[in-house]
Amino acid sequence: MYMTTKEKIILSMTITGIILLALLIFFATYEAKAADTGYTPKSDIHAGVHSTPAVVKQVLKNFDNPEGAIFSHDGKFVFISNSAEIGDRGTGFSWTENEGYISKLSVNSNGTLTMVEEKLITGISSPLGMGVLPVSTGMFPAGTIFACVGAAPIVDQDGKTITDRNRMRSKLLAFNTDGKILGEIDTGAGSVFEEITGSPIILINALGFDKAGNLFVADTAFGGAQFDPPWDGAGGLWKISVDSLDAMASGKKADKMPEFLAIPGNPDGVEVSPIDGMVYVNTVGPVAGAPDPANGGIYAISNMQTLPAPMDGNLGALDGLDFTIQGTMVNSQIRGDIPARLYVNCIGQEATTLELVPYTELSGPADVAIRQMADGSYMMVVPELMARDNTPGDDEVTVLAVPSSFDCR
Repeated sequence: MYMTTKEKIILSMTITGIILLALLIFFATYEAKAADTGYTPKSDIHAGVHSTPAVVKQVLKNFDNPEGAIFSHDGKFVFISNSAEIGDRGTGFSWTENEGYISKLSVNSNGTLTMVEEKLITGISSPLGMGVLPVSTGMFPAGTIFACVGAAPIVDQDGKTITDRNRMRSKLLAFNTDGKILGEIDTGAGSVFEEITGSPIILINALGFDKAGNLFVADTAFGGAQFDPPWDGAGGLWKISVDSLDAMASGKKADKMPEFLAIPGNPDGVEVSPIDGMVYVNTVGPVAGAPDPANGGIYAISNMQTLPAPMDGNLGALDGLDFTIQGTMVNSQIRGDIPARLYVNCIGQEATTLELVPYTELSGPADVAIRQMADGSYMMVVPELMARDNTPGDDEVTVLAVPSSFDCR
């Protein structure tokens, strides 16, 4: 078809305009994606592998549904919470009232652990996540370990569901490295936490401290339906000011009340980044088919008034969360229809999977603990929660070693 010179010029300008418009849309979309931390990851379940694998140093088989691991303040010891899931004595997943305990192990220079006292603290219900107080208060010296204790779902020793609200005695239990109980903060039925949200902290699951000593603890909020009458549960993050710890542990009303931030998707792991000081919380809801808009996500929280979009998501069902001293984050994945794994989050990037050498299958990796060793490498302790049998004392904790090149900053 013949075109005049004028028509050719108009057509050329039209094509150029379309190209420029397409470029503008492309760059605008790119900038929006970079700024929007809530965008959906490219893959349903992240398939990338972290550049540095972990070496399996040790697998210890001395525990009863180990859920939490924590290094002592000086790094000489590791404490393991044995949550004592009912196993085949019961009909479903529940912790057994008063059968939980805390184990103490020493850290060896070669990056392995040695049992010091298998049952340092006994007779407690569902001990889960733990944290170390970094500063001293009037009641608690720096280095005091706080443990989440008394979570639902819970049954008695015969596997019978507990329905009496008065037996919902969740709490934060404080102890020193010798196992001496220094105090506790009531988070159960009738506590100030129930006054604020209408529910006690039902599944008190994980905690962390910031550098000032403020305590952050997650309520995963499963288990409230077992009580009569039931509690709806309030899934979210609690903040207890360091200035309130002593008063609350003394059973007094603190000058500063606890603060609550609702988080959807059943929050689980909690830790404060050593780099940016924000509180990172992951979600575990998909493990029980509960609705989770992030589908196993991670939130970076800077204040207790505003919940941001998740920084990552579509990760399965996340349990444990910890950081290296350089700010590399590790999360554990426990959803049953995909392989259990440890995820590595480099700042500003989507998660990748941590390869284990030799290959080792993890059974419900839970609250992982990380510590830098004298040579700059990292020791990683992974409690494995998910054994469901009636033979307590043979469940696993896996010890990993990763070089300093593991960090991705």
